[in-house]
Amino acid sequence: MQYEHFDCDIRDGAARISMLGPGSPLLADLADEFVDLMLRLQEDMAVRVILLSDGEHAFDLQPDLGSISSDAGKTGGFENLAAGLEVGTRLVTLLQECVKPVVTATRGDIRSIGLGFFMAGDVRLASSTASFTAPDMTTGLMPEWGLTFALPRLMGPGRALEFLWSGRTLSAGEAHTVGLVDRVVADANWDDAIEELLLRLARLPQPHVRLTKLASQQSGHFDLTAMLSFEFEAQQQCWDSLETAECLKAWQENRTPVFHAPISPEHEDEG
Repeated sequence: MQYEHFDCDIRDGAARISMLGPGSPLLADLADEFVDLMLRLQEDMAVRVILLSDGEHAFDLQPDLGSISSDAGKTGGFENLAAGLEVGTRLVTLLQECVKPVVTATRGDIRSIGLGFFMAGDVRLASSTASFTAPDMTTGLMPEWGLTFALPRLMGPGRALEFLWSGRTLSAGEAHTVGLVDRVVADANWDDAIEELLLRLARLPQPHVRLTKLASQQSGHFDLTAMLSFEFEAQQQCWDSLETAECLKAWQENRTPVFHAPISPEHEDEG
């Protein structure tokens, strides 16, 4: 798979996507490539976990404020801004709805709407040298790319507002403290820590991963009774899956599970 804005390396059950630079890509072009790439990876049975890292290009994605500001006050001027909002909606939704675990990882400076891109991952890692800056609120425009959803839930409403309104840049340590980052990794251990996590996720049974991701996303919207019911039904699905059966057998035999496609009886029947 050859793309202008992304490099993708698939091995050992993991797809490693890195952003290519330098320069600031047109968001529409970046989105078209990323959607195509993600749809391919979702269908690829050899891919069990997806890593999205900044590579040569940090998550420093910026809206075209030049065009947006020149459209202000014009009839139909909102259309260009709306197109950018649509890009964010497509990409964030795609990452959140992906049934495979998505890890976002950065060693750079995350800015503006790039923060929303980074925050859409299931697990977010940062090196000790990374930094995080919210979109520039002095433009009078709302934060985009799902930040009004993610930030208050992770940081709390007050901290989210302070971060957005103040325009401060957070260090990796402070971002971890307030919940933007799940783990901070020392630069010297970066590659080893990333590979260790990818290997761990690639060895987990896919039905279990898919259902725990769904449970985590839904837990804030349902009460305990509903989640207990979800756990019961999800456990049944895990029990019926070939991968869970292999994991239980491997546990008994004290060995590493060996997975083969298809991953469930339903997929087996389709083959």
